[in-house]
Amino acid sequence: MLHDFARAQILGHPVEAARLLEAARAADPEHPLVLTLFAEKLLFAREHREALAMLDRVLAREPHFAPAWNQRSKACWLDGRHQEALDAARRSVEIQPPNPVFRLQLAQIAGWFGYPDEAEAALAPLLRMDPGIAGQAQGMQGELAIAAGRFHEANALFEAALERVPHLLAAQMMLGMNQLRLGELEAGWANYAAREGIPFLYPDGQGSYPGTLWQGEPIEGKTLLVHDDQGHGDSMQFVRFLRDPHPMGAASVTLLTMPGLVRLFGESLPHLRVVCSLPAGLPFDYRINSSRLPGCFGTRLETIPAAVPYLQRPRRTIAPLKLPAERRLRVGLAWSGDTKHTRDGLRSIAAETFLRIADVPGIAFHSLQHQVRPSDVAALEARPHIGRQVERAVDFADTAALVAKLDLVVTVDTGVAHLAAALGKPTWIIVHVSPDWRWMAEREDSPWYPTVRLFRVQREEFDPLTGGWDGALARVGAALVEAGKARGAAPLIRFAAQAR
Repeated sequence: MLHDFARAQILGHPVEAARLLEAARAADPEHPLVLTLFAEKLLFAREHREALAMLDRVLAREPHFAPAWNQRSKACWLDGRHQEALDAARRSVEIQPPNPVFRLQLAQIAGWFGYPDEAEAALAPLLRMDPGIAGQAQGMQGELAIAAGRFHEANALFEAALERVPHLLAAQMMLGMNQLRLGELEAGWANYAAREGIPFLYPDGQGSYPGTLWQGEPIEGKTLLVHDDQGHGDSMQFVRFLRDPHPMGAASVTLLTMPGLVRLFGESLPHLRVVCSLPAGLPFDYRINSSRLPGCFGTRLETIPAAVPYLQRPRRTIAPLKLPAERRLRVGLAWSGDTKHTRDGLRSIAAETFLRIADVPGIAFHSLQHQVRPSDVAALEARPHIGRQVERAVDFADTAALVAKLDLVVTVDTGVAHLAAALGKPTWIIVHVSPDWRWMAEREDSPWYPTVRLFRVQREEFDPLTGGWDGALARVGAALVEAGKARGAAPLIRFAAQAR
């Protein structure tokens, strides 16, 4: 039965594969491979804690079952348990040294968490294998180069991998993101779109949308459906391309987005029809993922539509979000994003560490953390001077109303960063030593948002287990002291203008 399941997966028959796996579970609910495969499904849906519990059941009975150790490494990575992730990946390779899947996983985790020599050693045997496996290993070398900040070297490695395996989508996507990171936007957009073929990035599926794929051609008098396919921050970044009521002559544009963004986008861009679900059978002439919009418009570094604000505070809030009268500088704080994000451990900061900046005197601090992780509650409650009105917000429009009342937002790379910057608010973003492509390499400003200032973890500060955020946070703290003395937003905006 498990053999039939594997065959159905390879042949691309997910419904049949799911049926066979359910049947295998009914026949033997404690079979180690069955439980491991179900844990893999949970990880695909970003349910990493449920997956961990299932994998620990397997390993309690079968401590030498390498596939469970491999999946456990993924689950621990998603859960922010970096040392456990590395140890589990090492264990899977110890048990089955020739397995290329296990070696690739070990290399990825070791590389991102500061063990480049171990990562390269894990890949070395794979580079001598058949072209398919060697190409994957070379693509992983490109990812390791990004983790180490060797961005130009990474491109050459991705290109070499794609010469061996032309349809290696992960390498093509990583090449595209790195080209965007380096400012090579025209080449980057097409390669970045390869992400649409990687199922793991779409745990809920991509859906089937009506219309012909739009590729930037004139669509005079036609209807266009734009659908968001990534996170809230990505949606807020890309919606700028829909400020024209009739892009390329379109008669009307409908934006299918997440529920939390409907009111914000609808009030900010009233010419759009903004929805979070489509009625069955609703026709459209053309369709496109919002992440493809920059490529459709041929966006180059110098043509990014960066004027802000392009999002607006709502006319009214759903939740009561009044702030007290205040003469001090008002600063909003956000320190973590979605726990299901695959790079959460490389962007979120524990509140115990991040909130040290809220000890700067003379500033009125307000949390912009709509959902507080259980592990962060104690550190936040230890600072009762931090306002927590945001926890009553219903959607991003409510949060926008609160952000509009602030002078400055200090945040990690999450949706709040995009919201504040798109509202034209001075925004300080703390980013990893190898951040997401949109924050580019080395620069302290952003071509996407003129009011953004970036505080980067420096290479020498990086720590594989803690992230090495202390240096960047110390620089933020020092800048906050100066901002508190200025008592106004104008000096904060001036920085970005000078940096550009």
